[in-house]
Amino acid sequence: MAIVSRFLSTRAHERPGAPAFLSGADERALTWRAVAEHAERWRHEIPPGSRVGLVIADPLTFTAAYLGCLSAGVTAAPVDPRLTESELTDVLARLRIDVLATDQDDPVIAPERDTVLVDLAGPRRIWSATTAHRPSDDAALRPAVLLTSSGTTGRPKGIPLSEGQLMHAARRVARHHGFGPGERGYTPLPLFHVNAQVMGLLATVASGAELVVDRRFEAGEYWARVERHSPTWLNAVPAILASLARLPAPPAHVVDRIRFARSASAPLPPATARAFTERTGLGVLETYGMSEAAGQITANPLDPSARRTGSVGLPVEVDLIVAGPDGRETAPGEEGEVLLRGPEIVAEYLELDAHGPERTRPARAADGWLRTGDVGIRDEAGFLRLAGRVDDVINRGGEKIYPQEVENVLLAHPGVVAVAVVGAPHERLGQVPVAFVTTHRADREELETALLAWCEQRLTRYKRPTVVEVTDALPVGPTGKVLRRALRSELAGSQ
Repeated sequence: MAIVSRFLSTRAHERPGAPAFLSGADERALTWRAVAEHAERWRHEIPPGSRVGLVIADPLTFTAAYLGCLSAGVTAAPVDPRLTESELTDVLARLRIDVLATDQDDPVIAPERDTVLVDLAGPRRIWSATTAHRPSDDAALRPAVLLTSSGTTGRPKGIPLSEGQLMHAARRVARHHGFGPGERGYTPLPLFHVNAQVMGLLATVASGAELVVDRRFEAGEYWARVERHSPTWLNAVPAILASLARLPAPPAHVVDRIRFARSASAPLPPATARAFTERTGLGVLETYGMSEAAGQITANPLDPSARRTGSVGLPVEVDLIVAGPDGRETAPGEEGEVLLRGPEIVAEYLELDAHGPERTRPARAADGWLRTGDVGIRDEAGFLRLAGRVDDVINRGGEKIYPQEVENVLLAHPGVVAVAVVGAPHERLGQVPVAFVTTHRADREELETALLAWCEQRLTRYKRPTVVEVTDALPVGPTGKVLRRALRSELAGSQ
């Protein structure tokens, strides 16, 4: 029996009528018995060995289907349900999906794959493949979950995770955060990303806690939904915390039960953390994770007095070093690339190409270390601070500039809502930093001038942006990560 199936069976036996997952938008809920029964139907309806594309917008239905796939031992491949038909067709082909599982009324139907309509009653087939050949017949791997990288720095790659890796990560999350019966989380994060899947769904299964799942973050509804559901912790990303810091403060009785707001998926500027806490009275527990580690890598301590603002915390049951160019661990205070090692770290990537045989390539080096592409610094106590991505470093005439440092300075200005700093091509220096900012102020030209002066007072000369451009919005992915590649392309195209 699969690991998830055993957990669901145990929860259904111990607390059959207790709520497991609740809808943030309405009164629907799934008990542990209902989740287990739904999972059982997946074992009977979906052919063994299938790759199942989960294109499901309703978070409660997604939850039941995701856990059903894991229980049935088939591969779950969560897909963004907002994709256009042409985008979805391309993704399903590259992922070699055998079964499209969707809650959409007018699903994309292709003759080479089965299509099942999913609701809280389970999957029901509405179209059967007309060919004996399945798209995944020549698959190189059959993982429990097949995720894709964010694609913020290049073409997305497949990240295959085993059920053991996922549940190992979920148990680590549950232990570190103190989850268990009586605890209830609230997450409005997209469920097709690893954060909400492992930190939310699987950690809830592993601990027997409860989780409220919402379709999206809605600033105007957020605190009302928190009041309705009374969670003990919040799952958030920096963009959500920044938005909440600008809203009216929630009443004390709304936040009294909440132990912390957890931040992940993107760097958390210290100014955002401070503003959120000052506005709400809630502490922020900053963490760091990635799909290749099945989610969480580091986290700050639960004890608020032991947390360090600006740090993503300490490694949580995972081997981590900061290494220099020679691959050796750096001394405390010295920057380098963050490397990970251990059985929970993905071993291979899948090259996502709809044409030709499916190929894998190693994710780890020969010595077992996975290079994250993140630049970090550890202090004497082992706390990790991230400086940015290796690919994002701006080389200005030989001087290295980490965008995050410049962005934190700009975010401290009261007129700035969001910011992204990227390198612009320069004939003599190679690259120079350019800042894109968003604001609620009307005096854009005055703000641009003011921000250049602000940086002049707070940054050494070579780190200062040569241009500050106020824009209506920054290009971001589903979890709030800025798509720097899009900004760099814009700058390159303007040359």
